Formats: sequence, structure tokens, C-alpha cells
Amino acid sequence: MSFFNELEGRSLKERIELAQLWEAWIAAEDLRRHSYLGSMRWERRGGFEYLYRWIGRSGKSLGPRAAETEAMYAAFKEGQARIRTRLRSLSAEIDTQAAILRGLRAGRLPQVSGRILRELRIHVGGTTPRVIGTNALFAFEALAGGAFETAMTATGDIDLLLDDRHPLRLLTEERERIGLTRLIQARVDKTFQPRGAGDYRLTNDAGYMIEFVRPTPRPLYRTMPGAQPLERGDVESAPLEGLQWLLNAPSIEVVVVDERGYPAPMRCPDPRYWVAHKFWVAQREDRDPAKGIRDRRQAAALVAVMRRHLPNFPFDRRFREGLPKAVGDAIAGSLQDESDETHLDGPRW
Repeated sequence: MSFFNELEGRSLKERIELAQLWEAWIAAEDLRRHSYLGSMRWERRGGFEYLYRWIGRSGKSLGPRAAETEAMYAAFKEGQARIRTRLRSLSAEIDTQAAILRGLRAGRLPQVSGRILRELRIHVGGTTPRVIGTNALFAFEALAGGAFETAMTATGDIDLLLDDRHPLRLLTEERERIGLTRLIQARVDKTFQPRGAGDYRLTNDAGYMIEFVRPTPRPLYRTMPGAQPLERGDVESAPLEGLQWLLNAPSIEVVVVDERGYPAPMRCPDPRYWVAHKFWVAQREDRDPAKGIRDRRQAAALVAVMRRHLPNFPFDRRFREGLPKAVGDAIAGSLQDESDETHLDGPRW
């Protein structure tokens, strides 16, 4: 397959090492955010000392000074110091690993996409939005141990599917709620801006776009809990037809490598559902013809790669029967049911 190149052993090994380092780092960061944010100190009130836990402007008394609260104070300080040391050590290891991957030219995902995905994982947790556009190919090629040709993965945006059944909850270090726009501006690139009130995309000065989408509600007038912006003036997600079943599809989670060699955690639909969605979108009358051609090419290329490198994702009858009828009809001529092959010789007992 000229459009897909298998990675050599060294690149695969270093990618695996980077993914392991990331998993260790994010586990430590999750623990820090859960248990060791803020400070703990003794404060005098009415002639007695009390132990206070402070996070941002919020303080809470943990009780008067006693053996129990002194043990709590010591455990917090020791744990906070330990987790900070671990994070610094792992960060240094990731820097080293990123340099190795840059030397191997193994970085694939656009740098800005990598930073977006890392920040969302840090601030949202394990239920990050799903990547559903062209960028998902970087996750699928990582699963397959190779790389698509550049023309296949080139894109100027990243499409993120939000689960409008559950509102996103983004918190700062001070446990204050923050919107998507402010998070991206503060942690990724301050030039990202919506075009106006109610916009579903953020665009930076380089023209790169982040698009937030969600399923069209059923019925249309239904108000979904996660449809509203996280704060006044924040970017809003756009309702699009045909995304509910893609949101309900099984998901995969893969650590990909960005252009600078750093890890980017990506959550995507099962690649079979991504393929089916691409074929379905391509045949819609409202789809731009040029985009429809690219949709079909990307889907067909991924099918070929999956049949050779990802046999654990079969396009069998069970999978196809689980698709919405409209999607099944749209892909009827594009996918062969792998459970119905008739060219095999010999008995079938």
C-alpha cells in the first residue's frame, strides 16, 4: 500500500516508551489534582491552632491541633513533595524521549493539536471529547504500527465531538470553573478566538481551527444538558446530523506523537464506525463534492490498512447489523462482510 508505510522497529519501540511515560505522568498529575492541590497550614483562631486546607480562595478547617491533624499535615506535605518530584522526573524523561522521536522523524500530529489534546485530558479527565475528523487517522495509524502518506492526513482543523448528555467541567488549579475558550487561550495559544457570539469554532492567527460539534437532539426542541456554553461568551458546540450513533460507538484511546515528539492522548470512535461514518457523510447530498471524494478515499484507505494490520476490528455481520439502517445502506457497496467470504476451498465444518 503506497499510501501507508509500516514503521521500523526502533520507531515503534520509542513510541511505546513515550506512551508509557505519558501514562505514568498523567496518573501522577491526576493524583496531584485530586489530593495535593493548594496548601495546608496552621492558623490561630480564638487562642487555639487549627489546621486549614486552602485551594485558591477557599479554605476549610480540618480541626484543632492534635495528633490526628498533625499526622494529616505531615502526610499532605510529604505526599505533595513526593508527587512534585515524580512529575519533574517524568517530565524530564518525556523531554528526552521527545528528542529521540524528533531525531527519528517520528512526530506526526500537528503540534497545536497535540497541545489541545493534552490540555483537555489534564483538565477534563478520562472523558475527553472524541476526535472524529481527519486527525483521527493519526490514532488509527498508531494502532496499525505505521503512517499514512502526508496528503491523506493533511488538515487545517481538529474536530471534537462533545457528549451533550453530560456537560464538560473544566477547573483551574484554584478549582474555579473555566470555559473552553479561556482554557485554550491560556494553555495553548492566546490568539485562538471565536468569530462571534455563539460560534462553534476557535481560530488562531495561523488559521488553525478547533471545531466543537454535538449530535442533533431528538426531538429538535429538546435542550440537552451539555449543549450550553460553559460560561458567557464561550464557544458553543454545533448540532450536526448523524453524530448520535458515532457518540454511542465504542471508543479507543491511543497516545500519538506530535510533530515535536511529545505525547498526545487521543480518544476516537472505534475505527470501523469512523469508516462507516465517512462513507455515510460522503454520499449525503449536502456534502461538498470535493470533501466527499476525500471522505471516501480516507475511508477506503483505512479499510485496507485495517484488513491487513488490525484484524481485531472485523467488518463482520455483527458489526454491520449494529449500524443505523441509513448508514448500513450507505456502505453496502463499500464494505465486504468478512463473515460471508465464499472463495475459501475445502469443507466448512
